[in-house]
Amino acid sequence: MTVGVLGTGRMGMALARALAAAGETVLLCSARLGWPPPDITEPGCVAVSLGELLRHGELVLLAVPFPVAVGFVSGPAGRFGAGRTLVDATNPGQNSWRGAVRGANPPASLPPGISGGELIAEAAPTWQVAKAFNTVPADQVAACRLAGAAVTVPVAGAPAAKADVSALARRLGFEPLDAGGIEASRHLESLATLLIAVSAAHHLHGRVGIHIGQPDPPVGAQAARNPATPTAAPAATGRHL
Repeated sequence: MTVGVLGTGRMGMALARALAAAGETVLLCSARLGWPPPDITEPGCVAVSLGELLRHGELVLLAVPFPVAVGFVSGPAGRFGAGRTLVDATNPGQNSWRGAVRGANPPASLPPGISGGELIAEAAPTWQVAKAFNTVPADQVAACRLAGAAVTVPVAGAPAAKADVSALARRLGFEPLDAGGIEASRHLESLATLLIAVSAAHHLHGRVGIHIGQPDPPVGAQAARNPATPTAAPAATGRHL
């Protein structure tokens, strides 16, 4: 798949490197719209203009600050989707995961009762929009394991977009979780806010993630259901949803 990544900051570059390492063709475009293609020498990544990104990206990832993403989809790009998948990895009100440590997070202006993901989906009617990767800090994109289990990436949005993003997340080593329609973006954004606050409070500098699953039943309960089976510690912790 040819994946277009809008944004060459820490999150954009982290996603681009991980995607290229997974064998995807990656098109990188600067968030400074109208600028020439960035000077990128990352293996597997090609620096392109916005026009090239929109023409050739089979899936486009928004790895830019939320106000920049809104400006992007509110312009001609929002009408250029032709049914392709657009992934919103932004968090309104947060500059970055490290920004919380520095205390530099001015609130973004959102209309009451709507999430950033919903706003972007409304502004991009020709795209199939999914909210995803906003709960993953840039430093953790390449470290997709948590206590031996894959980090969970909740995905919310249009069914076709969720299928594309879930397949991509698995190729990167994450465990995608269907969180519902695009209206569930508000929950994903709240979860990101919580994780950012935890990271700041415990000086984790973005080294934080979640794994969502069902706990294993107690060993005694397993033995009661299977009396002929010797009790033993489970081979893996928890079951994926």
